[in-house]
This record gives sequence, structure tokens and C-alpha cells, in this order.
Amino acid sequence: MPEKRVKMKKVALFFLVLLSICCNAQNVSSVFGNMPKDLILLVDSTLRQNLMDFHKNGISDNIKDKLDGKITLNRLNDDFMELISGNFSIQIALLKLVNDSKIICLIQTVCAPVCDSRLSFYTIDWKLLNPSDFILPVNFLWFIKDDIDKTGEDFMNVSKSLDLDLMQFRIDPEKFELTQTYTTPQYLSKEDREVLEPFLKREPKVFVWEKMGFK
Repeated sequence: MPEKRVKMKKVALFFLVLLSICCNAQNVSSVFGNMPKDLILLVDSTLRQNLMDFHKNGISDNIKDKLDGKITLNRLNDDFMELISGNFSIQIALLKLVNDSKIICLIQTVCAPVCDSRLSFYTIDWKLLNPSDFILPVNFLWFIKDDIDKTGEDFMNVSKSLDLDLMQFRIDPEKFELTQTYTTPQYLSKEDREVLEPFLKREPKVFVWEKMGFK
């Protein structure tokens, strides 16, 4: 039964995505232009269009938002864009599915000062999708070295300082790989961080897009 339900969910998702592309262009510029206001409060549709036009025409990569803050369009191509505004950034990536349709991957990151991200997925016309259909992020235990006894007294003592679970996500626009970085250690005091570091892996978790999800 669980396997049957998974197959039914995938079929339903396929038709939802297919319906969403019937009347919608599949490039990141049009997706950004139609982005719901509640996802980018300080940049209305006119400002968004101006920013993209300025960038494409080589005039400027910056505009002022409604509160006079600077918004920078760091990168733009057909399937990817990145916006930066102070300690806040947005990455929008269009991910290709097996039927050559696309979905939106949205990463919203705040660094205050430690970076923490929200990862979400949408159809091309901004209908929210279940993120667990496309990725299963790891928890903080993945970032602990494999040879560490996670039930041992040393690890149990040092893990008491890990009261927050902060993660940063970023997409590589060239490879369409997604990295998940454990940023909680940066939030700790210098003394606690030095105690924790011998237990931590040095590399982030890397996911690869395989046309139905990140693996």
C-alpha cells in the first residue's frame, strides 16, 4: 500500500505540473515577474521588471526597494537567478522534470549573522508543492563524523550547546547541485565551537537533481 500511494502521488504531481505549464512561459524572468507579493514584499512587479531590464541591457544590476534598500541582481539566465539585499538573498531555479516541464525551487536565506535558509518548491505558476516529494534534507547528525560514538558521553556533552538547527541551502547554477551546510556551529561561542569542531565533517551535504528530485 505505501508503494501504491507513492506512485499515485507522483501521477497526481505530474498532472499538476503539466496543467501549470499549458499557458505559462518556462523561463526564470517570467517566473520572477509573476512571483507572489508575499514572497518578496519590498519589490513589486514594476521594480522586478526594471531590475531585469537594467541587467539585460547592461545599465545596472541594482535598484532601490520600497524602503530605499539596495537590491542586487547577482545572476540571471534562463533557468536561474539570484537576488541579494543586505543580509537577505533569494535563489530561484527552474528544475527540469522527466517530461521536460519544470518546477520552481526557491531558496530564501537570511544571515543575521549566521545563515539559515528556507527551501520550497512550486509549480511554474507558483502553486506550492510538498518539499518532501523532491528532497529529504539531512539533520545535524549527518554532519557528525561517521566514526563518532553519538551515544558516548563526550558527544552528548558537546551536543548540549546545539539548541538550534540552522542550515544553509545553495544551488550551483552550473551543475544544478544543491548544497546543505550546517551553520549552527557559527552561532556558538568561540569556546563551544572549538570543542565541537573535532566531531564535525568538513564538507557540506551535496544533492544532485535527477529530474524527479534531489538525490
